[in-house]
Amino acid sequence: MNSFKGKEFRPKHEILWSAVIGAVLFFLSLPAIQSFYFNAGLRWHYVLVFAFFSAYFMTPICRFFAVRLRLIDKPNWRKIHDQPTPLLGGVAVYLAFCASLLLNGIFLPGMKPLLTGATLIFIMGLIDDIRPIPAFIKFIVQILISLLVILWGNLHITFFQETALGKIIDITITVLWLTGMTNAMNFFDGIDGLAASMSIISCMFLGIIAFNTDQPALGWFAVALMGACGGFMPHNFRMGKPALVFLGDAGSTFLGFTLAGLAVMGKWSNTSQFVSLTAPLLIFGVLIFDMAYVNLSRLKNGLAKTFLQLLTCANHDHLHHRLLFLGFARKEVVLIISTISVCLGVSALIIMDQKFIEALLGLFQAFLILGLIVTLMLKGRDRMPREGDRRLWRRRRNDRTSV
Repeated sequence: MNSFKGKEFRPKHEILWSAVIGAVLFFLSLPAIQSFYFNAGLRWHYVLVFAFFSAYFMTPICRFFAVRLRLIDKPNWRKIHDQPTPLLGGVAVYLAFCASLLLNGIFLPGMKPLLTGATLIFIMGLIDDIRPIPAFIKFIVQILISLLVILWGNLHITFFQETALGKIIDITITVLWLTGMTNAMNFFDGIDGLAASMSIISCMFLGIIAFNTDQPALGWFAVALMGACGGFMPHNFRMGKPALVFLGDAGSTFLGFTLAGLAVMGKWSNTSQFVSLTAPLLIFGVLIFDMAYVNLSRLKNGLAKTFLQLLTCANHDHLHHRLLFLGFARKEVVLIISTISVCLGVSALIIMDQKFIEALLGLFQAFLILGLIVTLMLKGRDRMPREGDRRLWRRRRNDRTSV
């Protein structure tokens, strides 16, 4: 906590700037302003802007309470950051997202169960930030929350025919999807700005497809989450400077679960069930690939022999770690992974409303991009330091902090 001595009090210019942002929020919340945006057909813009400024305004407040409550993420050999950093940034993202949706006031039948499940995931992550919860217990609770959302909201992937066995398989796949994406986003929250930027990109493409397929409510949902993450980014991804605050498990797991649930809710093509199922897989392609590759690699290399060991295994073998070992700066790693994610998202747009053959060509392009990721993972593995080798790890971390 010595690192924060004297930093709890913000400079006068920052307080003044916060007052300006607060005034903007008050202005946006006025009924006359809402009506103007809605009547002009700019509801999506209103939701985006309000979520952005809400998160931007609330993030320093959450950081202040994190410092006072000593909710600090301290560096160790497993982590990349070099100095103690406050948590609770995810609280600002969650509150901004919920506030923008409430002001928008339009909810599809499945949205309330999804928001309830996402809130429960958020609360569990917040508890974990305060006092760590065993990985197995967290996973079991994630399964139970996923089942609650699926059964209450009738939200599940429709892959097999409507038979009893087919529905059980669909529900099982949906549970794996929700829990898998929740943890994949949590694992990706390892470098300043990475989880938030991945969420922004995913929301952007899901929103574009939602509006293009006449699903405006899903588009507003995606835009609200995109704006909340965007408002958090200036405090977390700072050129030449370390992050002021982290998402914490509360923020990263909330983002992963909410995005996964949004993908399940939507029908992402008006012409093909194959494309509707494939588009989210491309948009989340980097997260899916990283999760699958890392777990299979750990099993193959004997780092984990059981499912419980997979849950508790920690190592520097994710994509962002491998890129760091190749000598890229942390900011460069975020830009590289974000670029790859954008390319996969563009592939998802390419296959929209296309025939089967054209869709396969779009998928082929995506597989070429994944092939590039495999090359980077294998190349980075050759330069991976041994676990606990702090001297080599510190040398690898001592890269440029600006692009």
